[in-house]
Amino acid sequence: MTTKKSTKLKIVFFGTSDRSIPILRTLKRSFDLRLCITKTDRKLGRKQILKETAVKTWAKKNNIAFLAISSLKEEDLQKVLKKIEKAKPDYGIVADFSFIIPSDIIKLFVTHLINIHFSLLPKYRGASPVQFAILDGDETTGITFHIVEDKMDSGDIISQIGYKMYGKETSGELYDTLFKIAAEKLPKILKEYSLGRISPLPQDKESATFTFSKTHPQSTFVYKEDALINWNNKPQKTERLIRAFNPWPIAWSFLGELEKPKYLAEKIKLKKTVNKKLKIKIYSSSIIENKLVIEEVQVEGKNKTKWEDFRNGYLIIN
Repeated sequence: MTTKKSTKLKIVFFGTSDRSIPILRTLKRSFDLRLCITKTDRKLGRKQILKETAVKTWAKKNNIAFLAISSLKEEDLQKVLKKIEKAKPDYGIVADFSFIIPSDIIKLFVTHLINIHFSLLPKYRGASPVQFAILDGDETTGITFHIVEDKMDSGDIISQIGYKMYGKETSGELYDTLFKIAAEKLPKILKEYSLGRISPLPQDKESATFTFSKTHPQSTFVYKEDALINWNNKPQKTERLIRAFNPWPIAWSFLGELEKPKYLAEKIKLKKTVNKKLKIKIYSSSIIENKLVIEEVQVEGKNKTKWEDFRNGYLIIN
């Protein structure tokens, strides 16, 4: 008796994000997921406890082969190339991967390495498209499935999906939503593309924008310094910054700076015993009558707390 060979497309997944699970589930259910390439364990917190990526954890639980790497150079790159060649994939899927994929890997896939990017390219090329969509006050964003080439997010577009923002989401919430939509749409898009029913379209390179960091202008990643609040900005811009940098790195200021802005919902006067040089993180806020209402904060060395509790402990209340 002969066994029927699987006709499912063979897939290698590249990703490090904790939000990748919906995509991984889709790949396992609809395709032959043969390998996950992710990032090595990282040290977190004051105790520097090692934590593995959610991709690695999921792969172990689901008996999917995985490779955790610290870079895509030298020995790590050779390991990746060997693993891919052994897996014999039909396609590679990239979603929120921490590394720029080099030409050595791209050549193995030719036009079969597909990136899921969380903006409507060519707008917001780079590592932080969701944060920038919120920072800029965009009303819509979306998802782009495109072919990976050796320039950042510049490959031909296979498919795009628009998404209307409601104006109150954090970057964490928006990423979660877009990942779920991408996971839902991926099977049809990949199958249609594999059957030659989709002809990729080139991007308008003249219209391209990038998510370059203001404090590290050579990088498109977000840095802690980017989340420092400039109280000279309008309250709406500050509110967007607070949402854009939640859950990381969280918008912050120095306690003494809270006494300066005129657009806070209440006049701030710190108690004399308060160290004004301490940092304060601001997790959430809202705009009421053109004033910024701070809702949840965390003073350096303290636990996260509601504004009312902070107010009672740190402010002079008239």
